[in-house]
Amino acid sequence: MNEYIFYTCEGYTEPPLKNKETENCQVLGRAIGKNVKEARQNLLKNNPWIVECGFDIEELICKQLLTDETKHDIRELIDYLIQDEQRHFQECGRPKKHVYKTLRRLAIVVK
Repeated sequence: MNEYIFYTCEGYTEPPLKNKETENCQVLGRAIGKNVKEARQNLLKNNPWIVECGFDIEELICKQLLTDETKHDIRELIDYLIQDEQRHFQECGRPKKHVYKTLRRLAIVVK
């Protein structure tokens, strides 16, 4: 299953200085699903207040989150590939485009 975060740019929030309205994004929640559509359905089912408060569900912005399980899987692939690709990278004369560079960037992101 995938995890998603949903937010909107509709409405206003109350800043620490309560006498000013602030236009910004509001996180409405996170939801799990096989895909965005299923996650959106789960979000709305478990959070009926979103519709009750008048948020336009067609305006919801959704981004997929990187779950711990996915991070672990990526880490395993990097660990498996990186030494061989580093050797290949060096043998090829350190070309500008090589998968080793991508593996190094990912290794930093998914520690």
